Amino acid sequence: MVNVPRFAAICLGLLLSSCLFDEPLKHDLGVVPEPLADGWSIATPESVGLSAEALSRIHTVLLREDRFVGTLGMLVVKDGKLVWETYLRSRADRDQYHHVQSVTKSVTALVFGAAQDRGYFSDLSQNTGQLFADEMSGLEPIKATITLQQLLTMTSGLDFDNLDFDLEMYTFHHSDPLRYILEKPMYAAPGVRFYYRNADPQLISYALQRVTGQSERALAERWLFEPLGIVDYYWQADQDDGSTVAGNGLHLKARDLAKLGQLLLDHGQWHGRSVISQTWLDEMTEARLASDFHDLDGQPIPYGFYWYVVPSGFAAWGNGGQYLFVDPARQMVIVQIALPDTAGLDGSTLAEFLDLVRELL
Repeated sequence: MVNVPRFAAICLGLLLSSCLFDEPLKHDLGVVPEPLADGWSIATPESVGLSAEALSRIHTVLLREDRFVGTLGMLVVKDGKLVWETYLRSRADRDQYHHVQSVTKSVTALVFGAAQDRGYFSDLSQNTGQLFADEMSGLEPIKATITLQQLLTMTSGLDFDNLDFDLEMYTFHHSDPLRYILEKPMYAAPGVRFYYRNADPQLISYALQRVTGQSERALAERWLFEPLGIVDYYWQADQDDGSTVAGNGLHLKARDLAKLGQLLLDHGQWHGRSVISQTWLDEMTEARLASDFHDLDGQPIPYGFYWYVVPSGFAAWGNGGQYLFVDPARQMVIVQIALPDTAGLDGSTLAEFLDLVRELL
């Protein structure tokens, strides 16, 4: 989807701050999860050792009109139980899927790991020359050396900025979208410099489709979503070749997003069923380089395979304030959903989110 220009985001921020409305946009709709037939057990925060007072303070911040402006809801899972859940604008937000933006990348890493578990990729040194031999014909030889590991760490060297990517890829039609990405110039040699963008995960999606013969979405449904009971979701496909939009095309419910976090806590299992190997989860969440994003102290946040590695765990982060935070030591998952395309508003950075929930960590 096309990113909202900065001036539009500013206008949206003014609307969301309620300066043009007499009534508040946020509402106290409660914090007690309702039991549903969705695979979650319900408990109280106190029963799992969480401070109700700390959660109340977080809730107070979320309800402010000038803080976490785009936030729609948050939930907390502790020891495998859903213990706290709030929605700020409409109770209906619990039961509908939301655009999780670049959290999609982290799910792409899970799908790739499931493929590797099944033997579809020999190792992460496989390169684009081996995977896309026909599409590489006539291109600079260095482009054929880009490895899967470099794609998974955003260090391919291909210069395709996100401001241009969605417009060029999904608004204009291309006879060969894969070739279109590979034809982009290089900003650096492969593996030299981190550069956050959607082009690299999209090439991972093409690699999945090329090697398995199925789209990434189809693989995710069979290997990941079906075992977790995730049935109501949307994952955007490219209009030209049907490939799955791997960087930012996924829409999930908040409770279903939390299931992916619990999967990581339970060593790749969901309710006793093996879904993905612990070996891959360890590889995926290992800090490999410094990202372009910073914590509140100004230090770069380490990056793994499409996951951010933070002092108390690891996190998936999407534009506007979509978060999936996993804390292995405390056996805790925290999810936030927000309005999409609202970067720059209060609460839209990972550092701000971690600061909000710090009392729980």
